[in-house]
Amino acid sequence: MPIHTCALALLTCPICGDPLHVEEKTLRCEHAHAFDIAREGYVSLLRKQASGGDTKEMLKARRAFLERDYYAPLAQTLTDLLAAHLHKRSVEQTSPLTILDAGCGNGYYLNSILHQLPPTISSQPLCALGLDLSKEAIRMAAKSYPDAQFIVASLWERLVLANASIQVMLNIFAPRNAPEYARVLAPGGLLLIVIPGPRHLSQVRAELGLLNIEEQKQQHILEQFAANFTLLEQRELAYQLTLDQDSLRQLVRMTPNYWHMTETIEQHLSTIDSRPCDIQFHCLLLQKHA
Repeated sequence: MPIHTCALALLTCPICGDPLHVEEKTLRCEHAHAFDIAREGYVSLLRKQASGGDTKEMLKARRAFLERDYYAPLAQTLTDLLAAHLHKRSVEQTSPLTILDAGCGNGYYLNSILHQLPPTISSQPLCALGLDLSKEAIRMAAKSYPDAQFIVASLWERLVLANASIQVMLNIFAPRNAPEYARVLAPGGLLLIVIPGPRHLSQVRAELGLLNIEEQKQQHILEQFAANFTLLEQRELAYQLTLDQDSLRQLVRMTPNYWHMTETIEQHLSTIDSRPCDIQFHCLLLQKHA
């Protein structure tokens, strides 16, 4: 599968920052730095071998959980938020609307948004990219969602994108690199950040001893981005689910709680038939200063 042409125009070499071009099955820059294109169409633009990112077991658990539409209301809320602020985009616009999912995981939210945008927006040229540190996540995303270009890359280093090249950025339960997000977003560009609210999974977290939600997390994020961004809108999404044992196990394994799984937690999960779970997300839509 070839690299998306529109995405290629945005990508830069992670080593020297120069533009990239395709030579057979490789991306190269003018300084001869080369990066192989996988048969699924993704490419790794890591400067060096990196550890971390979601494991195959975490990704399988997340895919199984998301395929049951438990978080479909969140995907719809994100689409509605973006659509409300993109409706003024001119129908005469010829350059693509560039959308980046920073920390895209298996690509679920990016794909959902692309396919739920209203025709007034989706009928215009679109260029969608997803970045994630996990090679397994990017491979899964590229195989499942061919409408976007997926790249293995670190969010903590210089992003592999040209200055002011992105118009919409998603950051959903992912690391936040405020200086780099400001660099790659165009003036007036939108940044949509999603974090769990303090009541998110409160019953399950208490019963199983899972990780707590950071206190004052929303305020900390707004302070982190205040130098280059203005808060346009914030929206809370809250509802309740009843999860069976399999779904609860998937939920624990698909989050950072995976790294803290113990035999005690596993044994406790095996005794649960189902549990009510509060779901709470905070969606923060910011705009980069013009």
